[in-house]
Amino acid sequence: MTEKNCNNSRSCSTSNSNSLSGVAAAAAANALGGTSNPSNSSNDRSTCIDVHKIYDSAKDKDCIEDLRVYLGPDGQELIDNASNIRSKCAEVLWASISVSEVAFNRGYYAIDIRYYFRLCFEVCVMGRSREFCGIAVYDKQVVMFGGEGNVSIFTSDTINNDICASIPASAYTQNQANTPKVTLEVAAPIVLNVKLADRNYHCGCCCCSMDQIPENLCQSCGCTPIPEDMGIKCLYVTLGLFSLVKIERAVSLLINSAQYCIPNRESSVLSDNTSDPCTIFRNMSFPTCDFYPPSHGALSSGIAGGEQCTEAPPELTNVAATTVTTASGCNCCR
Repeated sequence: MTEKNCNNSRSCSTSNSNSLSGVAAAAAANALGGTSNPSNSSNDRSTCIDVHKIYDSAKDKDCIEDLRVYLGPDGQELIDNASNIRSKCAEVLWASISVSEVAFNRGYYAIDIRYYFRLCFEVCVMGRSREFCGIAVYDKQVVMFGGEGNVSIFTSDTINNDICASIPASAYTQNQANTPKVTLEVAAPIVLNVKLADRNYHCGCCCCSMDQIPENLCQSCGCTPIPEDMGIKCLYVTLGLFSLVKIERAVSLLINSAQYCIPNRESSVLSDNTSDPCTIFRNMSFPTCDFYPPSHGALSSGIAGGEQCTEAPPELTNVAATTVTTASGCNCCR
């Protein structure tokens, strides 16, 4: 019995070692992109993809007080003679982002963000309502962890995919540490306060001079800022800004996949002979929320939603919901 048990133990240990060897061989084969058992290849549903991994992220709620608004000749003349002023809308025209390494802190990066805002106002001049727009600039810096990397990345784009292509002059300077990618998400700013002050008021937030504003942004705003020493009054605003900053790097991940995501339905084209525009219209839901807005300021379900709309959480007040909706839905900035 003892010999039999020993034989069984040997057989078990042998089978276990064979099993472990098979697992190791399969793992090694998968690492090389293959499989040790071709008959089981259909069961291997793992695939390798390139994605941008988020190494660090942060959400901010900034209150920017007394931000200087740069105006054109028409806007400056209006505020010099205005008896009352209010904001119409605000939007982020552009945000320039620069990334640099932090000294003595490996893996950390300083992210400098410069916001360019377009703001529209309405003033009362001699009993008449007039509108104008201006540009405001705000600088912000954050420090985030983005990992380390010391590789050069080359791709087979349209320039390199030619047998007779010449090497650009910048090719010899690409052998540097790769910098992570920064993504900025920002909501429409909320104008909290508008203030007119005399020319000698210098307590505002002025991040740059008017000659540092790009010309194409001035053209899109429809105004060319005048010199800072012209005019009698200056315009300042206080903005509320919600933003989300993410720092990412390109990595390769092994994930489980079921199958290719092939669409399983055909598109409906109005121009087809089989499609009736009136039938499609009858299948659309009635936009009840557009006629009867919810008490908590929820967005309308519209055509895509049902006839009943879901209200916002009770903690949202009517004033806050109305302010956000008005700031994001203004047409004067479009």
